[in-house]
Amino acid sequence: EANAKYKTALNIDNKNEAAWQYFLVNTSELRDFKEMYWGATQALELFPNNPFFYLFKAFAENDRKDYNEGVKTLLTGSKLIVDDTRTLADFYSSLGDNYHELKNHAESDKYYEKALDINPRNPTVLNNYAYYLSLRRENLEKAESMSKISNEIVPDQASYEDTYAWILYTNGKYDEAKKWLEKAMKDGGDKNGTILEHYGDVLFKLNDVTQAVEFWQKAK
Repeated sequence: EANAKYKTALNIDNKNEAAWQYFLVNTSELRDFKEMYWGATQALELFPNNPFFYLFKAFAENDRKDYNEGVKTLLTGSKLIVDDTRTLADFYSSLGDNYHELKNHAESDKYYEKALDINPRNPTVLNNYAYYLSLRRENLEKAESMSKISNEIVPDQASYEDTYAWILYTNGKYDEAKKWLEKAMKDGGDKNGTILEHYGDVLFKLNDVTQAVEFWQKAK
């Protein structure tokens, strides 16, 4: 309903910069990336010096799996930021995500580090960076530490608990991993295929093959 009202307002006066910003925030709440891409593209034609619009365009490009364009958008927008370290950290975090998808791990790690230099307790950056390191089986002690901190900052978050469990699994700590995955499932992860699959993997390592197969089937 709010989306419709914002669009009506923008049809009356498309030079209303704040209305474009509110509209884009609302598309984010709706996870409507098609509308987000449209809105950010339109807003940038009118306000090419506003980094906020570049960030949302990059979010939409990420959803479209257009990671190369996302990187270009983020690098352009980041150069327009003045005295706003919080927004700059958001750009760096998104660059880390996009470079990861492009398998450019050196650049991905670089931008996650830059984001953490600004805010070392950003739970999203800590979680994503830790998980991607674990997938590559690199710097696992650092990954475990970052993931543990993200769970301290935002407790009872199934995806963060799953990340921590997966790092424990990768480090061979199967009993601890099992406990954290059970916690993740209690916190809403019992409908998440990845979490169910990870639980099956842990059970298999603990020689509970029958139950492992059961959870892999649930995951599938």
